[in-house]
Amino acid sequence: MDTKTSHLIDASIGQVFTPLKWAEWLINRWSIFDAWLDGAHICDPTAGQGAFALAMLHIAQRKGIAITPERLSRLTLIEIVPSHLERFRQNVKQEFGVDFPDSQTFCQDVILEPHQKKYDILVGNPPWANFGDLPTVYKARVKPFFLVEGLVPDRQKMLLGSSRIDIAALVLKVVLGRLLKNNGFGYFYLPTSLFFGDGAHSGFRSYSTRDSRTPLAAHRNFAVDTVYEFTTTKVFEGVNTSYCCAKFQGDTRQSFPVTYFRELDRKWVEHKALPLKNPADAWRVVQNLDALNTGATLEVSLSPEQMPRQGVNTCGANRVFIFDGKPSHLPEAFLYPLATKEIWRQPASLPCKWILLPYHQQTGKPLTWHQIEQCDALREHLQNAQDVLQARKGTFLRSAINRGNWWALLGVGPYAFAPFKVIWEAYGKRQFNPIVLDSVDGQVWQGNQAMHAFIPCWTEHDAQRVKTALENPEIPDLLRQLNGAGKCNWAQPGKIKKILAFE
Repeated sequence: MDTKTSHLIDASIGQVFTPLKWAEWLINRWSIFDAWLDGAHICDPTAGQGAFALAMLHIAQRKGIAITPERLSRLTLIEIVPSHLERFRQNVKQEFGVDFPDSQTFCQDVILEPHQKKYDILVGNPPWANFGDLPTVYKARVKPFFLVEGLVPDRQKMLLGSSRIDIAALVLKVVLGRLLKNNGFGYFYLPTSLFFGDGAHSGFRSYSTRDSRTPLAAHRNFAVDTVYEFTTTKVFEGVNTSYCCAKFQGDTRQSFPVTYFRELDRKWVEHKALPLKNPADAWRVVQNLDALNTGATLEVSLSPEQMPRQGVNTCGANRVFIFDGKPSHLPEAFLYPLATKEIWRQPASLPCKWILLPYHQQTGKPLTWHQIEQCDALREHLQNAQDVLQARKGTFLRSAINRGNWWALLGVGPYAFAPFKVIWEAYGKRQFNPIVLDSVDGQVWQGNQAMHAFIPCWTEHDAQRVKTALENPEIPDLLRQLNGAGKCNWAQPGKIKKILAFE
């Protein structure tokens, strides 16, 4: 077992262990065990405690098939955490009475460290963690690989929405490019966001990879062959992320539609998946290709200032900025009604929550400290929370804080103070119900972080026009096809931008 490297990553980041029975399920689903008996060399490139290799040995034991040195020599585990590999070797010795060969276990980081062998089949469950959530030191080390592998076009994009790229996307590109023999196959449990993420995973959906250690290396194609999406069965307890398992084939150009099985009433129902418009777009899933008659884009006349937006984001400081009821101790000029679910349940709802925005309405920029000092109550409130506000994280927020605006928020600009908003619930819903909000006591409504999205309008007539356009029944049909129903990306601004064709 190679243990030459030092590991700078918190091993628990993105770690999702595969239960043994579900490792067996995947192996049986795609006849991986039979391929092993027929001589295939198989590798788990992010092995954890070796669930997939253990599953192969359990199947052999149940079938009365001898676990020979030759067969063991065709099972390989690569894992970043030495103790996981040691635990695997102990389990093999205890359960099967054999010593797993040292030559077949490698303590390596498959992204950062070279691995010389190639395999007929890759199988496993790569770590699930967004780039933005990785430890700082490790993030700096892997960032160049995200760029070289084409997961983001430039470093600036790593600071924007692309920070939501899952490291699973990078691991897959690396192992399909480096470790797979020509025309080999890969079988993995994965977050479904790799196929349905609006912008963050479009780079993964280039369906090509190259050796990220050699920037001038030729691209190598891969294709997604089949996907099984779990909707009710809990493969991974305690995991809220939507997930699937997928079959990949190396050195093959991606073609559509992809065979896509979705779990319905504990049965697998076959669907077809294909991109919304362009090959790198998020997938649409339909049971019948006739459903593709739904238009992929809808013409709505909107100005550049009317791009869909997300609500105001306090970046973890809700207690400082958001209040149940309108606080009497703060100046009304900076208090705004905050949208909550009640406004979609009652036709003339009064605000349940209010949000403090120490901003210029005309410019959408934060007040200066000199201006804040003109109001003792506002100054005192912010000063009491200064330590909390200055400790907030996030690249763009830190930039504002470093400029001295430690009371800033995200999602605030001139659009936030438009007198009318066509607003909808964007997170975790199954229905698309846009409504028009104007103002309460002269103060315009604000959306609440990712819960809401909106299109700003500057006249009531225009707001009603946009609302009518968004009530087209094809929009919720498309949103459901884009696999967002009940999920966090149900109707987020990026997805709506793809659906609408702006003039």
